[in-house]
Amino acid sequence: MSHTNPNLHRQEHDNPTFDLSWDYGYDSELRIAPTSNVVPVVHTGENRIITAQPQQQDNGLNSDTPIRSVNSPFLTPFNPRSGLDFLYGLASVFIEQTYELNEFLSAVSSDNRYTIRGPSNEALYGVSEASDPGDRCWGSLRPFQLSLVDRSHQEVVLLKKNLGCGIFCCFCKNQFLELWATPGILLGCIQQDYSLTSREIILMNGDLNTMFRIPISLGNAIHMPKEAHFLVMDRDLRTQKGTITRAWNVGSSAYTNNVYFAEPELDVRLKVLFVGAAFLLEYIYFQSNCC
Repeated sequence: MSHTNPNLHRQEHDNPTFDLSWDYGYDSELRIAPTSNVVPVVHTGENRIITAQPQQQDNGLNSDTPIRSVNSPFLTPFNPRSGLDFLYGLASVFIEQTYELNEFLSAVSSDNRYTIRGPSNEALYGVSEASDPGDRCWGSLRPFQLSLVDRSHQEVVLLKKNLGCGIFCCFCKNQFLELWATPGILLGCIQQDYSLTSREIILMNGDLNTMFRIPISLGNAIHMPKEAHFLVMDRDLRTQKGTITRAWNVGSSAYTNNVYFAEPELDVRLKVLFVGAAFLLEYIYFQSNCC
């Protein structure tokens, strides 16, 4: 005996449209989306929407022309600041040494670490020292390397210091600090020099041409006060180009090295020489010395 499915039963005199509610779970009512009178928005700004791969344009630049310049700010989210760009336009930076609890509890001295901050106390770079434990007996005269890392944890500058001679070399060029940019580009050199009546810190560019000088009196060179004030002069010692101070910071309860630029728009490759000079002054006059 055959059974008839009631869902498939169709009346010849009913509406001729098919009812598919049993199959898809929809009702038999046909619904149509209402028409919209809103005019679509078309982007007409300068930043066009990317709908295809960009085509190379003849703008007078070849493929070897660098896109970025170390002297230009980059504020777009697609090309944020990195490397030495953080120094662009800053009137000052501050170098503070960082410590950890185990360093106070341990009698063994560890490598130094620093943080370079901007005028608004924002962290710009982290600096960590790497030196041979066997060389630490030389105190501040020891050779070492300082790795300067930006916010993206990329090494920006590597500072290399030689082994100093201390009082055993009185009237010769003594300690110096090399500044190397990644990958292997010499940015400059900071060198200590002597004379009969004074001491001097010489700041040289990548071509080893003297750019700035920091004169130091003989009295201060023999006994440097804990809080000191250094003038950064031009190569002829006529115009002041900046200042490096070492002062007590009440907020961090520690001494900080403060670098001030007379020209905030100074090339960042020259600004980093000021930072290197501040580190060399710190190690020569304010770190523990064995001789």
